[in-house]
Amino acid sequence: MTLATTISSLIDSMGSGPVFVHSDPFRTAKLVAPVRDRKAYIGAHLSLLCESAGARGLWLPAFNYDFPRSRVFDVEASPSQLGPIPEHFRTGAAEWRTPMPIFSVAGIGAEPRISWGEQADPFGPDSTFARLVAEDGVILYYGETFHYNTIVHYAERVTGGPYRYDKVFPGTVIMRDGTRAAGSLTYHVRPLGTWLDYDWSGLLNAALAAGVCQRLDEYPEVLAASARDLCELWIGEMRDDPLALLDDKTRKWVEPALEELGRRFLIGDFESPEPAWPHAS
Repeated sequence: MTLATTISSLIDSMGSGPVFVHSDPFRTAKLVAPVRDRKAYIGAHLSLLCESAGARGLWLPAFNYDFPRSRVFDVEASPSQLGPIPEHFRTGAAEWRTPMPIFSVAGIGAEPRISWGEQADPFGPDSTFARLVAEDGVILYYGETFHYNTIVHYAERVTGGPYRYDKVFPGTVIMRDGTRAAGSLTYHVRPLGTWLDYDWSGLLNAALAAGVCQRLDEYPEVLAASARDLCELWIGEMRDDPLALLDDKTRKWVEPALEELGRRFLIGDFESPEPAWPHAS
């Protein structure tokens, strides 16, 4: 059995839909033959991912974080800022790219129809992540990348996680055909000037124990999860405890802050003119 076949079997066990890949080529160096040429090295990883996905749709994050500053996102020209594999995929293999600023996704196969306009929500019910869940998609962690799990924000949207707030950025998207479309992005942000992170080690262990995520025994740096089952696990935990996914350092300040305010965080609690939470910087 080839490595691609092994990874493909793992993917099959987790769902029937498209494959969304979080990648780190440096943690998966031993999975491809060594080669001096950097482009060929990244290409070898991408070829392995394409072969492993087979006839399924293959989606890679093509995130670009410049929009809050530049207020312009160019679907064709704005680079992916998540490392060499997504950018190599975007420029050399992808058939499409979604027009969502910041959280754009590039892919092969059927394109999820993601609209851009006023108050576009990258984690809402019409988002790429909602489509991944609805289509029984699989998240492939190529290089022990569980802590890159952007879909956590979709689960937070479903439950109304109280420790983030919305910040709206108006701007323009330049579509692939060169036309320009005005709109605004509703960005689900962490409170300004604070520490906010998740208990990734604990979340991974819980996902493995629940069977919604599996690891290749012979290649432990490769894991896969059912997007639907993972989100359902997290949504259930957050409905029992809205702060369930957070690490101890975050929970230590978030819990008393929410208790003091008596409600979820709002932008005015942490950003000018008058922050309501006194420990915000």
